[in-house]
Amino acid sequence: MRLSEKKPVKTPKTVPKSDASGVLGGTEIKIAYKIGYVLNFYREPAFRKIEMEHGITRPEIVTLIFLMYRDGVTAKDICEYSGHLKANISRGIIALEKKGLLRRAKDAADNRLQKLHITPAGRALYQRYIPQLRAREDAMLACLSRAELKTLEGLLDKLAAHVPEWSGPDEV
Repeated sequence: MRLSEKKPVKTPKTVPKSDASGVLGGTEIKIAYKIGYVLNFYREPAFRKIEMEHGITRPEIVTLIFLMYRDGVTAKDICEYSGHLKANISRGIIALEKKGLLRRAKDAADNRLQKLHITPAGRALYQRYIPQLRAREDAMLACLSRAELKTLEGLLDKLAAHVPEWSGPDEV
């Protein structure tokens, strides 16, 4: 072939969106990969939108969600139940406190511990962004029947309860 002649350029085949199952089921860690795939498509766009609209980071979002569920916990509690790194949650707590969205109080039984409490401003902010997360969860689960949803929730509960058996304390 002469230099002046051009070979046709072959475009790589792309995986159609409808054929994601081939990729998802083709890895050696197919269950974990599928869980991560679904979670990433749920969480990443939603959290980016909340970050842009409300000026809070992911660790701050997670902390407020946790405090709305259980007020008066420690940073360690949030790390243990969220899987987030302690350094990230600590930075989030500092930022939330500076923004007036949470307050810290010494534990009456152990002065070394600081309990975290969501403020009225923190509750108001949570109420502004949680509808987005609920709507996204509803959209994600729309393909499931009630029976499938109940089965999925039971399986997720079982997996969540099993986390301490296979993860180490140094992983959070």
